[in-house]
Amino acid sequence: MLLRLRSRDGLERVEVADTASLAQLWAAVSAALGVPQTQMALSKDPKLLTSREPEQFTDLEPGRRSAAAAGVKHGDMVYLLTTMERDVAPAHRKSTFESRPFGPSMNVNAMIAMQTRIERQDAPHCASVSFERHAAYAFQSYVASTLAFSVKRGGILYGAVDDDNNVMVDVIYEPAQSATATTLQLERGTDEEARADYLAAALGLKKVGWIFTQAAAERDYIMDSQEIQQMAALQEELGECAVTGVVSSAATDGDLRETHFEAFQVSDQAVKLHKEGWFQPQDEPCGESKLRNPKEPNNPTPVIVAVKDLGEVDNDYFLIPVGIRDHEGPLKSSFPVENRLVAQDAVELREHLQKFKGRPLAECLSDFHLLLWLASHSHFDLAEMGTLAATVRAGGDVEEGYAMILESLAGG
Repeated sequence: MLLRLRSRDGLERVEVADTASLAQLWAAVSAALGVPQTQMALSKDPKLLTSREPEQFTDLEPGRRSAAAAGVKHGDMVYLLTTMERDVAPAHRKSTFESRPFGPSMNVNAMIAMQTRIERQDAPHCASVSFERHAAYAFQSYVASTLAFSVKRGGILYGAVDDDNNVMVDVIYEPAQSATATTLQLERGTDEEARADYLAAALGLKKVGWIFTQAAAERDYIMDSQEIQQMAALQEELGECAVTGVVSSAATDGDLRETHFEAFQVSDQAVKLHKEGWFQPQDEPCGESKLRNPKEPNNPTPVIVAVKDLGEVDNDYFLIPVGIRDHEGPLKSSFPVENRLVAQDAVELREHLQKFKGRPLAECLSDFHLLLWLASHSHFDLAEMGTLAATVRAGGDVEEGYAMILESLAGG
């Protein structure tokens, strides 16, 4: 028989055999509810639930007497009093409507307030960005002449941020990467990147953003969704002043092409949406991003743009242009850059040393890409390279012993 159990925790049910004794009834209740028999009392009298002396309710005392003989039959209400606190699940399951984020009751104004409205950000956090002209030229000329903008290319920017949020970029480090005309994946978290971070710190620099090129194929939009997401990820990683440099090629009148060098940030809202998982994969690059609320993924129009409920957003809503300038910094960019088709080897080192023959060794070593290449050799440990980089930064005298090591590496 099925019995209903009423307690201070609500209504529950227990099933016992029709021939069960009161002792078996108590055992069944104890097992079903997880309440020790020493901490419970049963009765058919509802006054049990408010009594301060539950021991006075003896009508269902455990014993050999059958439950039926005590007047308990199928469907009866039995009252339970316990002396322990219990974690009881709700008596009913919420409906699908009640489980929705807006809840079962919502007026129009409250609903609008809870929806995600896509809005443009008026100004970037980065007031401006200045690229060291030799570093920028080394990056731009490689993708224009060697790669001919046939595939994408990327790099990590090292520099400094002043008190007014102006970013100064002095180094473009190009990690190992895989790329096509529409995709770009930088290999992050490598030993080489760790060495780059260490040397940059010794030179007084830190990561301040990244740069990438767009392939020469014509497009009628500025950024695709993957690029927006990569920008958002870097800003989340590096902070609100992290900047993105973009190098692209555009056709002019006739058969000529011109190179554009621009800088952007994405809005704080784009960073937040990316962090929360709103951006969805897309089959082909385009100027819109497909968004879905991860808390309500089946809603095809989760955002408001202007006055429309939409599921795709023009990427221009997330972009904020940043003013761009150039400067000449203390570091050179004459040694071949890492992870390119052009090798970094003894021949290149010999040519580099020849360029600086008769000049201070610190000037010869004031090239981030050379320092990074040297840091990968067994002749130098990383701490020693850090000291060397700090000497270069300070413009100090480098010990002559290093010149002998460099000549040896160059095959001299």
